[in-house]
Amino acid sequence: MPLVISHRGANREAPENTMPAFRKALEYNVDGFENDVHLTKDGVAVVCHDNTVDRTSNGTGTIEEMDFADLRSLSFDYGMPGFAGVQIPTLAEWFDLVAGMKLLNVEIKDAPNLAPVVKATIDLAKEKGCFDALVISSFADEALVQAKAYDPTCRTALLFSADRADVEAIFDDPAAYAHKLHLDGFHPFCGVANPDFIEACHAAGLFVNVWTTNTPTQLRLSGQFGVDAVITDDPALAMEILYAKQAA
Repeated sequence: MPLVISHRGANREAPENTMPAFRKALEYNVDGFENDVHLTKDGVAVVCHDNTVDRTSNGTGTIEEMDFADLRSLSFDYGMPGFAGVQIPTLAEWFDLVAGMKLLNVEIKDAPNLAPVVKATIDLAKEKGCFDALVISSFADEALVQAKAYDPTCRTALLFSADRADVEAIFDDPAAYAHKLHLDGFHPFCGVANPDFIEACHAAGLFVNVWTTNTPTQLRLSGQFGVDAVITDDPALAMEILYAKQAA
């Protein structure tokens, strides 16, 4: 059965990509986490989906143009009741919480200068003893190229959906496509993954982790198709459907 990876933590029960959301997901005995990382103006790696704080906090601005101290003064409650004052986590704090889990997926967003955030992610994973569980994923080819250039042993996966311009090339020959970018796996949207693609990937030694599997049908099909992991916004449901497990 696939690993259950909590997408931005238990983001339906606590503000996404915050420590309360990650801690809540731990109660469901998930196998790992997915998050998103950016660098602040003063070089601190922080966990946040967007490159701005406008949607997720009570502030405004672009993370790479803000100092860490300014970010920490904001409330990243995403407007959810009961979470006023929750702070943006650092990537180091996140690694401290999740050390020992089976899979830690850090997504890196496309940006003009990707090398520093790639380096910070890999360096922190090693420092915190989490490198063996790390997978760097991205929709941006260059982020994955940079990760392999910095450390060829770092596992990488291409995020994609049906609207990617060259999606047919991925499905026609996933092994050749992975070789071109030195990938270790693919992270397709769950709605486009199919058994033939998954079988071809596995035959080539590539893993397939699908996103975002949020319904009973999506979860059951993903398990039947033989994916390696499901990335889900509903970790409680995923554990119940795939493993018949309830919260600890």
